[in-house]
Amino acid sequence: MWGLMRRGRAGGGLVGIGLHAGGLSLVHAAHRHEREPIVLAAEYRPFEGATPAKALARLVDDYNLKHLRCTTYLRDGEYRLIQTEAPDVKPDELKAALRWRIKDLIDFHVDDATLDVFDVPGGIPGQPRPVYAVVARNAVIKGYADLMQDAGAALDTIDIPDMAQRNVARLLPEDAQGVAMVSFGEDTGLITITRGGALYLSRALAIGAAGLGREGARESLLLELQRSLDFFESSFRQAPIMDVIVAGAHPPDLVEALQANLYQRVRAFAYAEAVRTESGVIVPDACFMTLGAALRREKMAL
Repeated sequence: MWGLMRRGRAGGGLVGIGLHAGGLSLVHAAHRHEREPIVLAAEYRPFEGATPAKALARLVDDYNLKHLRCTTYLRDGEYRLIQTEAPDVKPDELKAALRWRIKDLIDFHVDDATLDVFDVPGGIPGQPRPVYAVVARNAVIKGYADLMQDAGAALDTIDIPDMAQRNVARLLPEDAQGVAMVSFGEDTGLITITRGGALYLSRALAIGAAGLGREGARESLLLELQRSLDFFESSFRQAPIMDVIVAGAHPPDLVEALQANLYQRVRAFAYAEAVRTESGVIVPDACFMTLGAALRREKMAL
């Protein structure tokens, strides 16, 4: 989303770095000759008593990240994704106009906000064009930038999980007809609906991998999935989504439980469907969102 220093070597691919409650994740991905992406390295590294700053500095040294383009992504609660209508202004005036449109929808002053925008596909002719506005506090963006810069990482962009998950989903064969993907991190989850590489809908979940065993958690997840699928079909005037992919850490019987309650086809995500890996490289489930960040193809902020 937000372009920053752009100090890294462009030909070396992109390195995603994820900051988690208990450690760091890293995925180095490259696109070669328009073939499917290849993952050159992947690791989840617990802090083990080290501060995030010290752990990141070691990671930068171990992977020589001072000379590779790096990206990271905000965590749940650090940004807002707001669907709204695009004002009737010139393209170079869009962000400024959107600032005033969303100022009453955020809980901090708009002057303290960093904002980016991207289109919502499937607009209706004759009606205002829908867009997504991504809003975060300036202090949050600066905190990530300072952390990466102090560790020596060549930070290129700061992204959001919604777009990172889109980057994975658009590589799946189901994406051509549309696919709902649900992923789980430590404490939160995310539902996205994509079609043809475009993000239509994104919904954060207050259910993480650890919480899926709690009473009522699966019922809540099922309800959120059904609501998202129904909303997509009714609001975007699109054909129904027929495939649901479950990614990240989750109980092995979750796919079966969802399939028993949804008419869509439900299956678990397999990394080999989306990317190739260098010999010996295994992508841990904790690196799922970081993989999506590393798969970013946009050359400039959206």
